[in-house]
Amino acid sequence: MIKMNPTKYLAGLAVALLLSACGGGSPESIQSGTLPPPPVVLSPPRAAAMAISVVTAAGASVSSIALDGGYSVQATLTDAEGKPVANKALKFAIVGSSIALLTPDTALTNASGVASVSISPASVSSIGAATLTVSADLAGTAVSSTRDFSVQAANIALSPLRVGSSALNSGGNTSIAVTALLGGTSARGTPVNVSFTASCGRINEGVASVTTDGLGVASAVYTAVQADGSPCSGPTTLAASTAGATAVSTTVNVAAPVANAINFVSASPQQVFIAGSGAVEQAQLTFRVFSSSLAPIANQSVEFRIVTNPGGVGLGASGSAAVVTATTDSNGVASVPVFSGSIPGPVKVRASLPGTQIFAESQNMTVASGPPSQRFFSLAVETYNIEAQDLDGTTTQITVRAADRQGNAVEDGTVINFTAEGGQVARSCATVRVNNIASCSVTFASQEFRPLNRRISVLAYAEGTKDYVDNNGDNKFDAGDTLIDIGDAYRDDNENGVYDAAGEFLIPRLGTSVCGGSGAGAPARVDTCDGKLATTVRRQAVILFSSSQPAAPNYGGDSSVVTFDLTSLVDPNLPTSAKVPLPMPAGTLVSATVIDNTPANNLSCSSPSLGGSPVANARPGSDPDADLSTLVVATLKDCAPGDSITFTVTAPSGLKTTFFPFIIR
Repeated sequence: MIKMNPTKYLAGLAVALLLSACGGGSPESIQSGTLPPPPVVLSPPRAAAMAISVVTAAGASVSSIALDGGYSVQATLTDAEGKPVANKALKFAIVGSSIALLTPDTALTNASGVASVSISPASVSSIGAATLTVSADLAGTAVSSTRDFSVQAANIALSPLRVGSSALNSGGNTSIAVTALLGGTSARGTPVNVSFTASCGRINEGVASVTTDGLGVASAVYTAVQADGSPCSGPTTLAASTAGATAVSTTVNVAAPVANAINFVSASPQQVFIAGSGAVEQAQLTFRVFSSSLAPIANQSVEFRIVTNPGGVGLGASGSAAVVTATTDSNGVASVPVFSGSIPGPVKVRASLPGTQIFAESQNMTVASGPPSQRFFSLAVETYNIEAQDLDGTTTQITVRAADRQGNAVEDGTVINFTAEGGQVARSCATVRVNNIASCSVTFASQEFRPLNRRISVLAYAEGTKDYVDNNGDNKFDAGDTLIDIGDAYRDDNENGVYDAAGEFLIPRLGTSVCGGSGAGAPARVDTCDGKLATTVRRQAVILFSSSQPAAPNYGGDSSVVTFDLTSLVDPNLPTSAKVPLPMPAGTLVSATVIDNTPANNLSCSSPSLGGSPVANARPGSDPDADLSTLVVATLKDCAPGDSITFTVTAPSGLKTTFFPFIIR
């Protein structure tokens, strides 16, 4: 008996079946056999899934939300076997729009694989559609899903406007409030922006947009005063509005303002001058009327009367002392002109409300004796020849003394102006009376610009009057008096006595009358007179920019006297016209040392005196070409020809220059 290997048998059977299936058998065997089984179709593997729904507070699924609240987004996460995934963080987001808010935007799934967050419209004006997206990371695999939803228009309205009081005093205030309603109930927890307006007055001091509180109420304060301070009066409409709702309004009645205060505001100018002085003779006094709330009162009558009159002061018109009545403007302001008289002194005007004891009086107004007169306008320089050509910051004081045409001190505060050709000068000063003499001073300092001739023209000027001959003796300029006319003031930089348009400072007054001109102390431009008393009073001085070094000496003399020409060093490169000798700076010291070179004569040569040291304050004259150098004179004793003398010059800055010995002749 032959034994068969089971494995080999099964393998052979499989091959036979395969051959049969591949057509290896005869047609007869296929027809007589059974059909092969159908192919097996495999199902795809299952995956994790995310389901999203928007639900109401009652749990009903919806596709839209509104401001009535209580909506949430629910997401359910299941794994590949369809089982809920617990304790998994889900990320919620809104794509493509900002019409809604999610609170919060992440949540953890519960045992049922469910996580939820709140969703609400972003504002009362939100409307439209958007897409919700929920995503998670599950074992390295991203799982997400989306759902579209919409936001319905809010059903918003405003309650009637409420006011604390519907009847207000002038300038008074009251509270105002309105409730925002959503679906007929207060918008609790939903902020609504409400704008308040008033037909007159202010809301919250200008901030009229208010957001509702947690109870849905928007409140503000109304004040019955305009932004410019003017009070409201009569019926005033208050209104509240918000987007999507009909505006609401109400009316309050504001009482007319009552004037109960008046204040002095200003006198412009504070100082006028006696009539006929040629200077300012009229001032304007201004007062303001207020209500009890300090709101200005318009259309209020004010009475003006003079209570202090030095003599001849006019109210409303020159020479009139009658009571004047004026009416306040929209700012509560009433004004009255005041005219000077013939006597100087303080002036006081009272403004009062008719029929009351309410009044105010002007302050600090004065009628001055007279403005500065050209004849009594003086300029002085402390030091004319200063060590300034080589040094910046060397200073000297410039002082103006001013009086009126009677020689009396001008009033304190009279402004004097200054301008300089070079260096730097303070722009102005105001006079002060010391021992009843009016004057003021400024500082001049050396710096660039430095003219070639080292002469700096400085001009002082002020508003004042020309001189005149008072032929009728009434102490004022009028018909019949003789005017001493002068033209425009200018700064005569080149000291030629004529105004040169190229560079010289000018104060034009537009006069065109023919008259002579002048330079030097009081420069006046030719043919610019105007026949009027008022003018620009002026004085000019010249300051010398002396050098710190002396030029080579020019000795002269004999055995009894030796002279030394002490001249400020001049740049040899300058043109001849600019080489005018100048003195050394004021305060320069000179010392002399003598040497007895003739001992055989048994005389002891010495210099017991030295004149010209220190160098004096050298006031320059009107001639710009004048030699202003100074001489040092050494008196000699017991000297003989052949003896010698040496000079040492020390400038105020300390710079010393010693010259070689001079042999006495």
